[in-house]
Amino acid sequence: MDRGGVGVSATVNDICMAMERIAPSKLAEDWDNTGLAVGDIHGEVKKILIALDVIEPVIEEAKLLGADMILTHHPMLLFQKFDNITTGTPLGRRIFDLVQNNIAALSAHTNLDTVEGGTNDILAGYMDLQDIEILEESHIQKLKKIVVYVPADYVEAVRTALCEAGAGHIGGYAGCTFETEGIGTFLPLDGTKPHIGEVGRSEKVAEIRLETIVPEMLLSGVIAAMRYAHPYEEVAYDIYAVEQKGKADGIGRVGNLPKEMTLRELALLLRDRLGLDHIRLVGNAEEKVRRVGLCTGSGAGFMAAARERGTDVYLTGDMKYHEAQKAVEMGLCVIDVTHYASEVLVVPVLKQKLEEIARENGWDDLEIICSKIDGQTFWNL
Repeated sequence: MDRGGVGVSATVNDICMAMERIAPSKLAEDWDNTGLAVGDIHGEVKKILIALDVIEPVIEEAKLLGADMILTHHPMLLFQKFDNITTGTPLGRRIFDLVQNNIAALSAHTNLDTVEGGTNDILAGYMDLQDIEILEESHIQKLKKIVVYVPADYVEAVRTALCEAGAGHIGGYAGCTFETEGIGTFLPLDGTKPHIGEVGRSEKVAEIRLETIVPEMLLSGVIAAMRYAHPYEEVAYDIYAVEQKGKADGIGRVGNLPKEMTLRELALLLRDRLGLDHIRLVGNAEEKVRRVGLCTGSGAGFMAAARERGTDVYLTGDMKYHEAQKAVEMGLCVIDVTHYASEVLVVPVLKQKLEEIARENGWDDLEIICSKIDGQTFWNL
């Protein structure tokens, strides 16, 4: 994505690619509608407004600021079915307003919930959770093993090419390879240009069998990098299927509080840290809790999964009456931190991540602003 200049301007497509780094679209649920909803991909972007939703007050804020793009967590076109776009509907008016003012609308939704460092990890950080795990895995990286035979003098060059292209990662370790010595044999035929030996004469060469693990999605790029670094005209290599799985991503998180506390104490801590006026509880307020499950937004559907993971208390938003009854029946305490409060936390984090990418790419004129619009729907009197 780096275009190698100083003081260059970002385009709408550049910001889409930046968000792909932050929250890959492959992590989005099938029913989701994440990504660019409105905008010219070639349009210049000098000012981005980040909010939770593309609502009319946020569009007005963007117009006042002179923003070229609104970046949100919630997609503007999610669950929206329409046969035409007119100013006779709220959605139509918003689309017209964006187009007429040349403002792009981009979102990262369930992919931002799922990715490491996304909404769920941010909420977990507000409780200082420890030993954090994924509540329900949804995307598990498939792995392959690549084996290539390399003359000894070129092993380091090929190893570097493999690893820089994305191979060799095992857990928290990079550059993981294995090599064994052997003898390669070959007979160059007419029309070939052998790096070692002569046409028509059999050769024996001291070679290294170099092998490593590679994510399946990166395999073609890794092979291309390996072939480019390899000295042979025809490279001998094998690709193997493996049973191991790579990095997992998924919905929700499970973790442990630094110390046991009552449900009431945890609720009050969250109320204060999230800036809420009030907070809703399900269960005995004096019950001791330590293991916490959570899912930002509307995550009541994962309560049973959380209980199966041994959680004492579950955090989410939009808790309904009958869902609360089910929680009581399964012996699970619940804290409803509201949909809005559980996810608006991501806004300043996105600003920070995009600013880092802007510095990498020399987008010196790009300004990123957090919305000041309070998008909560419900208020306390």
